[in-house]
Amino acid sequence: MLRSLFMTHRAGRCAILAALLPVILVACDGSTPNALPPRATQGTTQDTTQGTTPSPTPAATAEIFAVFVQPSGIIRVRLATNEAPRVSMAFIAVAQRGYFTGRTWSDFSPVVRQTGESAPIFTVQRELSPKLLFDVGGRLCASNTSEEHTARSKPNRIFLTVKPQDRWNLLYSVFGVIVEGLDIATRLPAEEPILEVRIEGDTAALRARFAKELVEWNAAMDAAKISSVR
Repeated sequence: MLRSLFMTHRAGRCAILAALLPVILVACDGSTPNALPPRATQGTTQDTTQGTTPSPTPAATAEIFAVFVQPSGIIRVRLATNEAPRVSMAFIAVAQRGYFTGRTWSDFSPVVRQTGESAPIFTVQRELSPKLLFDVGGRLCASNTSEEHTARSKPNRIFLTVKPQDRWNLLYSVFGVIVEGLDIATRLPAEEPILEVRIEGDTAALRARFAKELVEWNAAMDAAKISSVR
């Protein structure tokens, strides 16, 4: 009887030891067999790659300039694509057709130098901004179809101002500001030709915005036999 009890007690201890063995092994090596990977924390990422440079922040949209190349010098104009986006895009469309190349600054006054034919190829709604007034010289503007309040802008008939003219405030679409060459514009000799109008900057966003209008404007320029888009 005693031997039987001893054997039963020994078997029980062996069973207990067998049950505790995995716990003892974990305590010894610190690992858990077939453990799941830790769950990633949403919204946090840690880059442990040595020497990795973070991606740069995308640059702001580049400004767009119209550069009038003259025999007497360069006149650089920053287009007002925020205040007058439609007139700016219409002017770009006309300029990139080569419409102004070879034309002269033929209409002069103490305040303005004007170029382009009086008859409109097409017209666009005026864009008048209190941020762009005639309080200073150096404005690029589109002429109007009339003196009525319903007048529209003519992108092919443009003028530069060289002096203030407050009585024109909110009357003509100002779609550019001279940033270089105001002195050249001031001293332009009558009938001096425009050698070229270069458009500098990315116009893709404007073109996408006015894609429908561009179809109509290009059709009007085709009908007027303005040279092909360059």
